[in-house]
Amino acid sequence: MKKMTIMAVLFGGAVLSAQTHAPLAGLGDSLGEGVQSADASFLTQPHGYLNLVARQMGATFPLPLITVSPIDIVGETLTRARLQPTLVPADLAVSGATVDSLLNLASSLPVSNETDLVLEPFTATQIQAAGQLSPALTICWIGNNDVLSAVLPFDQLDASQLTSVAQFTSDYAQLAASLKAAGGRVVVGNIPDVLDIGYLVTPQQLVALFGSDLGLPAGSLTTIPTVLLIKLGFLPPSILQNPSFVLDPGEIATIEQRIQTFNQIIAANASAQGFALADIHALYQQLAAHPPGFGGVTLSTRYNGGLFSLDGVHPSNTGYALVANGFLKTINTAFGMSIPLIPGARLFNIALHDPFISWTGSFQVPGRPFAGLLETLGPVLGISGSANAVRIDASAGPRFVARYRELTGQNIGAPLTSQEAVDILKKIFRHL
Repeated sequence: MKKMTIMAVLFGGAVLSAQTHAPLAGLGDSLGEGVQSADASFLTQPHGYLNLVARQMGATFPLPLITVSPIDIVGETLTRARLQPTLVPADLAVSGATVDSLLNLASSLPVSNETDLVLEPFTATQIQAAGQLSPALTICWIGNNDVLSAVLPFDQLDASQLTSVAQFTSDYAQLAASLKAAGGRVVVGNIPDVLDIGYLVTPQQLVALFGSDLGLPAGSLTTIPTVLLIKLGFLPPSILQNPSFVLDPGEIATIEQRIQTFNQIIAANASAQGFALADIHALYQQLAAHPPGFGGVTLSTRYNGGLFSLDGVHPSNTGYALVANGFLKTINTAFGMSIPLIPGARLFNIALHDPFISWTGSFQVPGRPFAGLLETLGPVLGISGSANAVRIDASAGPRFVARYRELTGQNIGAPLTSQEAVDILKKIFRHL
């Protein structure tokens, strides 16, 4: 379908000026902002699924492009700034957003946090900004952080940080009503299973990646930062007997049950309001069970398996493209449209140039050097860079700390405690 035909369908037959009616608005969290490797910048944002959907639609979709430096992490506003701060963005998704903050956290000026940075020149919440855009089509994928909050704090794994069912029920009903009131067509996405992201590691994956399960109890999960702390010699393998660093089967069941409940709430509201529902939960499960292959290389959801960036949470370029196709299929089916999917040949080209795919099948990927702090430190950690980068072992630990301190202006030779090492990994794997 040609661009004008698609636009006419979206606007009910009338093509309106983009100055008064946006063809597409995107709401959500870091997955909508286009975060990769714990940072969002002009190097990562164009690869986000929302921008890819807009490209397939032929729709104008201004991105709030952000500067990049070798020490950036998402959420920092001292070293990160908008390239065009007066440009009104159509991608309104903010890293760290929950359903509640999407509704209630308003941006303000001067910029002091990620919400301000993404939404300027708006001084509004995401939902308010979307209303001002009057979009013909709104995509809203939110709720992930209402679950990931129990997974990302890798030294406090007890499933206590989950958003309550009561709050999520109230917040999502308010969100759905607000999206309905804004007019236009709406597509919402549900929440993937945390077992299907690269950040979490099973005993079997530890054996495949490191040759040992490091003592992780059967049926339990730990995180990539914890594994790196062990392999770099900052924590002993016995830390995997500490429940704060491990999700046990009961905690995993609690998280998965909460995801199921939240997805039921999302589906019920979508049905009641007449929204289309993109089943991203099923898409992630499909990718885990039936990994896609390109050029003889099979990608996977394991860490550095090709579907996630270096932080293990946010997709690779290829991963975002597959998510974009998932939303496009839903849009076409729900609204009787025929927006072209990203074709196989282009998917292969995306994969071919994806910095998060290892074509040798190794644990190490090329990465995107100097595009944020995790990318800068990746070769020193041994998780990215050239084939002759350092190994992930105790000999790399001192070099890693020295490089981190050099980049952050600290005393390179100061003594290091285990807690400082934990804090460093918390910062560079930061997920807002």
